Amino acid sequence: MCHACLPFFIGRKSMRKSIFKRLTIFNIVVLSLFLMSSCQDNSKLNKTNDTSPIEIKVVVVTMFEIGADEGDKPGEFQLWKAGQKLNTCLPFAVSHHDICINAETGVMGIVTGMGTAKAATAIMALGLDPRFDLTHAYWLVAGIAGFDPADASIGSAAWATWLIDGDLAHQIDAREIPDSWSNGYFPLFTTDPLLEKQTIDASKLNRHGQSTNGEVYQLNSQLVDWAYTLTKDVALNDYPAMQTLRDKYTGYPNAQKLPFVLKGEHLAASTFWHGDLLNQWANNWTHYWTAGQGNFVSSGMEDTGSYQSIIYLDNVNKVDKSRFMVVRTGSNYSAPPPNLTAIENLRLESGEDGYAGMRSALESAYLVGSKVVDTIVANWPQYKITMPYEVQGNIINVSQQQLVQSNRSSASISELSSITDSENILTAKQLAKALNLEAHIEGGYFRQTFKADHRPTIATQNGDRVTMSSIYYLLSAESPIGHFHMNQSDIMHYFHMGDPITYYMLNADGSLQKTILGPDPIKGHQMQMMVKGGTWKASKISTGGKYGYGLIGEAVAPGFEYPDMQLGKTTMLIKQFPQHTQIINKLSRG
Repeated sequence: MCHACLPFFIGRKSMRKSIFKRLTIFNIVVLSLFLMSSCQDNSKLNKTNDTSPIEIKVVVVTMFEIGADEGDKPGEFQLWKAGQKLNTCLPFAVSHHDICINAETGVMGIVTGMGTAKAATAIMALGLDPRFDLTHAYWLVAGIAGFDPADASIGSAAWATWLIDGDLAHQIDAREIPDSWSNGYFPLFTTDPLLEKQTIDASKLNRHGQSTNGEVYQLNSQLVDWAYTLTKDVALNDYPAMQTLRDKYTGYPNAQKLPFVLKGEHLAASTFWHGDLLNQWANNWTHYWTAGQGNFVSSGMEDTGSYQSIIYLDNVNKVDKSRFMVVRTGSNYSAPPPNLTAIENLRLESGEDGYAGMRSALESAYLVGSKVVDTIVANWPQYKITMPYEVQGNIINVSQQQLVQSNRSSASISELSSITDSENILTAKQLAKALNLEAHIEGGYFRQTFKADHRPTIATQNGDRVTMSSIYYLLSAESPIGHFHMNQSDIMHYFHMGDPITYYMLNADGSLQKTILGPDPIKGHQMQMMVKGGTWKASKISTGGKYGYGLIGEAVAPGFEYPDMQLGKTTMLIKQFPQHTQIINKLSRG
């Protein structure tokens, strides 16, 4: 009996008696049918008012966003939000970031936050969220990583079959280990570090390729193979700064290749590690836990936690763990190039020129991942019930999404990024041509626009000079450095357009001054800057900026002549300013 009908039978006993005495058997039958019908109608109404969960076809899992979800420097999520039109964002207070979906295509994008703990809790919270039906959803983790230079180049994309946890272990401080040990990090319930090519007894892994404590997980290898085959020929973007870094990895032929798609395993550890010795540890660790079946390629922080939550959710039929995929893209190398120590390279990576592969890696994750996502959505009637590699007959082949390529052979992200009107943004080549710029001896491009030769000259120690001259000066991704040099004249700098330019001044007292000329005073950019004569000055621009160039103007007084300029030699500057050796090595010649 439905609860809506109960109040009819509640009342004083005498009243109930009176009513029933007056009812015939026929009346009782009719009344009962009426009440039953009323209950059924109410039940249908309640059911109609229920909101059915939203069916999700693909969940794209990213780990971080740098700032906003659009309109600024992109992290892992921004390209996905724009490219997949994830314009409906729903609150997700129990996790790191709101959920964004495309209600028409059934694609969802999430940002878990960095680290295993945040990733695991975000996936679990999503899987238990009653607003969504994830029963048949495919999951794609798409994020950046450190890549082993022995296997791939920065900007490349690697599909993982095995996920290995790098945190569950014993550790003894390296200063206390026996002399014969290679390191102090070894598997739980063992007492010695791994030997090269040592493997776990495969019988200790269950039939799903998992260890008891969560040190290793094997994904659906058939789905991984399908995704790799689908995307192995996707063209990935390359940038000048990447070529510069690749050239340093002599003896690593794979590290020197243009970005490409491959298969390789992913090691997740909450510590950001770096160096040759730890890179060798990662290879040994991967080889051990996969029983010799896997090869370490990429290093991140989250994926074992994410997949562990997927396993638990699969146990209660909330998701299908066999539909989980991981593609990681190389933003940096996990070991330094020859002739650099681990700490030297890590410091370089932490500077302004670090992560030369970041932009390409973010784009590769989208270019490769979107091919898989779009294919699943286009063939959802088949792929909802049947795995892609099992589908017989015709499937819909989707076109490859593209990132707009500019004349300087580097991609502007067009509608997929913060640039929303890319057709109106000049490239460096177009701007240089329009302003009649030519290469400058210190780096960059210039043209003199004014010389006060209509006024009397003034005497200087190098001879008579006009009172003032002026130039355009441009740095670009192809020529991003204005190397250290000194002018005898004072120079006033004016920012015109493009990306911010960072200036470094070595003063006579040995101090280093850093100033950013740029378009946004709120971010601390200066729009004018004075550099006094006799100051060593260098400038540089990011090779991954929104525009790919920065344009300034310079007013020089007294007017510029080449005898008044001196290019800084590296050895000479280091001798004079040894405390600034690192920046001098980066921004000087010979």
